[in-house]
Order: sequence, then structure tokens, then C-alpha cells
Amino acid sequence: MWRKLSIRIQLFSLIALMLLGFTISTLFLAFIMDQNERKELAIGLSETLNNAMSHDMLKALVDNQTDVLSDLSFRLASFDSLDRLVLYDAQDHPVYEFNPKNSYEYDHLINKSTLEPQFEGVDLYVKLPLVTDGHQFGNVAYVIDMQDFATQIDEHFAYLIIAFPLELLIGFLFTLRVSRIYSQPFETLAQAMKNSEPTKDDFPILNTRSENEIGALFRGFNQMMSQISKTSQQMRYQANHDMLTGAYNRFAMEAKLKTLLKQTGNDGQANQTPHALLHLDLDQFRIINDTASHEAGDELLKMLVATCMLELPKDAMMARMESDDFLILLTDHTEKQATLIARQVLENLNDFRFSWEGQAFSVSASIGLVMFRSFAYSLQELIKAADSALYAAKATGRNKLHLYHPDDSLTERLNQEVITAGYIKEALNKGSSRFELFAQLIEPLQYKSTKVSYEVLLRMWDCEGNFIPPDNFLPTAERYQMMAEIDQYVLWEYLTLVSRYPEHIENLHSVHINLAGSSLNHPDFQAQIKKAVNTFNFPWHKLELELTETSAVGSFSQAKAFIEWLKQVGIGLALDDFGTGMSSFEYLKSLPFDVIKIDGSFVKDMHDDPSDKAVIRYIQEISALRNQETVAEYVETAADVVELTRIGITYGQGYYLGKPKPLIDWFE
Repeated sequence: MWRKLSIRIQLFSLIALMLLGFTISTLFLAFIMDQNERKELAIGLSETLNNAMSHDMLKALVDNQTDVLSDLSFRLASFDSLDRLVLYDAQDHPVYEFNPKNSYEYDHLINKSTLEPQFEGVDLYVKLPLVTDGHQFGNVAYVIDMQDFATQIDEHFAYLIIAFPLELLIGFLFTLRVSRIYSQPFETLAQAMKNSEPTKDDFPILNTRSENEIGALFRGFNQMMSQISKTSQQMRYQANHDMLTGAYNRFAMEAKLKTLLKQTGNDGQANQTPHALLHLDLDQFRIINDTASHEAGDELLKMLVATCMLELPKDAMMARMESDDFLILLTDHTEKQATLIARQVLENLNDFRFSWEGQAFSVSASIGLVMFRSFAYSLQELIKAADSALYAAKATGRNKLHLYHPDDSLTERLNQEVITAGYIKEALNKGSSRFELFAQLIEPLQYKSTKVSYEVLLRMWDCEGNFIPPDNFLPTAERYQMMAEIDQYVLWEYLTLVSRYPEHIENLHSVHINLAGSSLNHPDFQAQIKKAVNTFNFPWHKLELELTETSAVGSFSQAKAFIEWLKQVGIGLALDDFGTGMSSFEYLKSLPFDVIKIDGSFVKDMHDDPSDKAVIRYIQEISALRNQETVAEYVETAADVVELTRIGITYGQGYYLGKPKPLIDWFE
């Protein structure tokens, strides 16, 4: 209860109680002094009476005449305080008694009276000797009422009656004032603490002229609130901004989009104000990262944000979602206004030249634009639409802008790619979608052999068991940069399976595994194949990694050291689909391939088109000069086999020789 009282009430109560205590103590002291004074007066009166009336009392003791006793009583009656007097003779026999009240209430006092003055209630009782000329003739017992004396306190009683309540009232008022003065700073501090929200930079500054503890408390409050406010601002900034570029981060952008998507007008209906969301991504940012270092890439991202902010309206919000992906929100902008801003951003970035340690890089970006209103999308749908618009922009080339429309064919195709990319990720993680390895026979045409050769092929089924053709999911994997992961999966899965069948490995002539050009330079793939060499006991000279002509040309120059390592281990390289790319025979001379696979389009038409047959013959002749084996693809008929054998092609591959079948069937 006491702890719930305010400081003012506690302080007032304590001072008031103290004041009341002092007052009561003073009154009690006055009462004690009054009683002592009365006792002294009573003792003095008894002694005075005993001395002054000794002659009369001696006379009454000696004569004991009625007139003498009457005269004595008459004189004693003038003393109002004398309630009882008993005169004793030398034998201590009472010879005279003065009892003006004719009462026996004092008999016990008379009986126990002694020379020592004693008090009972308001009465003094004492027995004094009756002495004259040095001779004691008897004793006199007195009972004196002390209440009848007029003391100094009695004289000032009226003043005390008035003064003490008045003093008490003044004391209470003074206490009230003092408690208010001294409690007010604490009340001000408590009210300020209660109403302050320093995390929202909303708090009062307390001022005081006090230099004591109050001043220290007020200064401490101001300093604490300022520090909390400053720290909160820093935390809010860090929570909502990307530390590298200073742009907003994903959390802040998604929070803003959620607010806009749920915004209603004054009528409670969906807000019809148009907004624009731009998804910006740098073209070929990875090249700068890989060739000039990640520090250069980080510096480029900072300059990108600074450049964009110069063109964006002040109320635009730019957020870095990940790596070089940015979202730009233009609130209350029409499609025409947003498109104009997006094109201006692309134009400025296209004119921008990034320099790093003497190297200059051209910079461009692609932008996907989505117009939206409140309740038109969920947050996930809006982000997905912006992603689709960006991919559509990238699909049409660099430095492009694509405006999202849910029903355009490009967007629909890209949406399907997004779904397919999800299946690929599930299959890589061995989820509900799955990969399965198949293999197709590669038959020797120039000799007979009991050993087998085949090309490993990858097949995929979605989560509902629907087959997804390779020409559907592999381009998507290329676009989403997942080929290195897929190639790692195929290599590791094959080695894991085949290692369980050592007889099959013994009977194996060669296995061809396809490889994307990007995987050849990918550090994760390089690390994975080196790990495989250390993990599996496989005859590595039986492994051929196939690369297409187009990917090989762009990858070999950057993977020189890795290719040399492959050669040292014994792993062969095969050039796949030769003739479909730049068809330059110069590559056959300069690139370190062990096997050349002739594209099936030449085989398919070689019986009707002499030029196709001539190309096959030239490839075979050049390969033979370089000790390279050849594989003809798309072998569909017996006539194909006869003609390819006659030309000298080393191997044939096609449905006539053998259709692809699950890899596990090859082990049985």
C-alpha cells in the first residue's frame, strides 16, 4: 500500500507525522513540567503551612479547646488546596483533624504518610514534624490537592489551546508545500519517462537550474534518451539497408510492398493509385566479378546505386535483393512515367564505363517492369511477376526493358521456366522431382568387341511423375546457371552406381558424360571431379567428357590448367555435335580432343546430300591424321552403318544400334 503512494504523499505523510510527533512530545513535556511544578508547589505549601501554622497547631495540641480548634479550622479553611490535615501528639495520637469535605477518601493517604512527600493521583500526602524552639511536639499529616495550584502552564493554557492547532495547521501547509517542491522533479521525470518513445525519436528535453542530484537525474535522462534514439536510428538503418551499397534491403522493400498491396482509400475500397515495380539486374556482372575481383564487383554495385539514384524521383525506393539484383519502387506513377524513368536508367547505365586497376568495363542492365495496384497481387505474386519481366528482358538481349503482362507468350514461357527450375532444384536435392540416368550404346564400326561403350544421358520427372524432356529442362538449367550442379550430380551418381559392379567396369570400354562449357571453368565442378578421383577406384582412362563445339571454344582458353590435369589423370575429352556450331576445322587442330562426335544432321542427310557425306569424310580424315576417334550420331538404318563403316568412322550411335535405356539395365 505504502509503495503505491506517490512520493509527494509519502513525503507529506512523513513530515506531517514528524510534525505531529514533535507537537505531541512538546505537549507531553509541558505536562510533565506542569506536574513537577505542582508537586513543588504542593510540597512548598505543606512546609509553609507546617511552619506558619505551627504555633496555632501547638496551641490546639496543648489546650485542645473548642474555640482554639475552631479558630484553627477557620484559618486552615482559607487554603483551598488542603483536602485533609491531621494533627498528632507526641504519642502519635490524632488530636485534631481538618476535613473540609467530610470525606474518608483520604484516610488511606493519611495512614501511610511519612516524612518523605508522596503522591497519588493529584494529591500530595506527607507527615511533617511539629517543631517549636527545637522541640518536637507532634506531627502533622497533610493531604494537598495539586490541581488547585495555578501553574505557569495554566496561565498560558489558552494560548496553548490556540497556538498548537494553529502551529499544526501551518506545519501541515508548510509540509504540503515542501513535499510538492521536492517531489515535482520526480513527477516531471516519471511523466517524461512514461510519455517518451525514444525508439521513435519522440521524447522531451528536461531542463532545470538545479545543480544537485535533480540536475544529474535530468541530464542523465536527456543523455539516455538521446543515446537510445541514436542507437534506434542506427539499428533501423542497419535493419532496412544494405550495408554495401546503402540502398534499402529485401526486408524493407517487402515491408513497403506489403503496405501498398493492402492500402485502401477513404471509402474502404482498394486504392486505385498505380505503382510501378522495376526489377533491375546487371548484364554479365559475373564477368567483372571473376576477371577483376569481387572488390571490383562491390565497387561497381555502389556506383550503380549512386548512378540510379540520380535519375530516380526523390520518393523512389531502391533495394538490393541479392548480388546484383535490385528492385525499384515508384509509387503513384503511371505506366508511361515508369517506362520513361526505366529507359532513362538503362540509357545512363549503358553510357557508364567502369574502371578498375587500368581495366575499363562496359556496363548495361536489364529491367523488368510490373504495374500494380492494391490487392492486385500478393507479395509473392508481385515479386514473381517482376522476376518474369526481368527474365523476359534478358531473353531479348542486353540493355532491355520488358513490361510485364500476365498473358503474353514470353512471360508464360518464362513462368514455365521458373516452374521447371524449381523441379531441377528438387531433383538435385533428391526431393519429389527426380533425375534418372540412362545410357545409349556407342557401337564400334571398324571392329568387333565384347566390351561396351555408351553415353550417359539424363532424364527428369516432375513431382507428379510427368516426364520432362532434356531439351526442355537443360536450357532452363543453363539460364538459371545450374549446369555445374547438374554435371556434378551426373558424374557422382554414375560413379556411385557403377562402383557397385566391378565386373561391368572391367567390361567397360568407355563412358561418355556430357559437360556444359560453363562447368569446365566452374571451381565447384573442378573440385568435385578431383574429389571423385580421390574417392572412387575407377579406371579414369575410360571416362570421356563431352563438350559441345560452341561451349568448348569459349571455355578451353580459361581452363588450360584444369585440362592439363585431366590429361594427366587420363580422362579424355570428346567434342560433341561437331558441325552445328562454327564448323571450323581449325578447332580440330588446335583443341585437345580425343574423340570427335559428328552431329546427326550430317548423318541423317548423307544419302541424299553429297556435301553432308563429304563433311563426314573430311572430319574423319582430319581426325585420323590427329589420332582422334570419331563417333557418328543419329545412326537410324543399316545403310547408315554400312556407309559410315566404309568412310572409316570409328563408332556409331543411334536408335538403329541401340535406344537409350536405364543405366541400371546395363549392369545386369
